[in-house]
Amino acid sequence: MTDATSPLKTDISRILAWALFLPVLGAWPFLSAMPLFSLWGGGMSLLDFSLNAVMLLFGFWPLLALLIASAVLRAEGAGDLRRAGRERGLWLGAYATVWTGLYLIIAFARG
Repeated sequence: MTDATSPLKTDISRILAWALFLPVLGAWPFLSAMPLFSLWGGGMSLLDFSLNAVMLLFGFWPLLALLIASAVLRAEGAGDLRRAGRERGLWLGAYATVWTGLYLIIAFARG
């Protein structure tokens, strides 16, 4: 009985995680561009400049470039690629959620 419910619990937790992460992943590229626009605007303190530079460095666009470069350079061996992609997607969603939360805290605290 436990073996039959375990995959169901895993699937339900994965669905709930995707329900949380998907809206964040949709907004993340736009929010990741905001530090660039803030830096471009100028007239900020050293702390504001540093925070925006760090958020830009660890945002969506540099990470997208790294993921594309690693996909091109990586020669994956045999394995279940669909399962690995789902796991990477959840990790990316968690990263995006943490990044978005930190950015919103910084934006509202400094704003």
